[in-house]
Amino acid sequence: MEEKDQYIIRQETMALLPCDAEDGSLKTFVVEENKTILIAKTPFEIIRDSCNYFGVTYSGRKKGAVAMGYKSMPPICICSELGIYFFPLMSELHRNCIWLAHPHCRNYTETDNGVLVHLTHGYKIRIPVNLNVFKAKVHRTAQYSYQMLGRVSQFRSAGYGSAVSEEQSASRLMVNERGTYYID
Repeated sequence: MEEKDQYIIRQETMALLPCDAEDGSLKTFVVEENKTILIAKTPFEIIRDSCNYFGVTYSGRKKGAVAMGYKSMPPICICSELGIYFFPLMSELHRNCIWLAHPHCRNYTETDNGVLVHLTHGYKIRIPVNLNVFKAKVHRTAQYSYQMLGRVSQFRSAGYGSAVSEEQSASRLMVNERGTYYID
């Protein structure tokens, strides 16, 4: 199995699973679409570092989700442009916290001691959580990602450098002697 010191979440990242190392430290099994990698960081550190990589802080992402009404253990948008949304199955600081990528959760079934999560590419993970709790987390992450998409899409433009209309070209912004602007 491949081992690394660093890891940045990408679209093919499906799950972050905590793993006890022989020395007692906590590492992470990163489950990707076609492989599993052992990373010498905790799942939370990978989430935090990935947020930072994409230009935001984990704290900022969490505060944003809370401001949108997702108060307890909110889903986290790692990168809205790439559609990467993860949700924790318990408090993010808990040693056994599992993080799942919402876009990869295809189905789930109840088992005797938890839930069997069916991910993309036929991968299955058994997780020790109540089915109703899991359903609620999946549904609220779907709602959160839908709300984020709606908020972002209303501000998307057709593109930079598009043709200027006659009305726009007729009016020119000019600087006056005080350093403020007026329309000519």
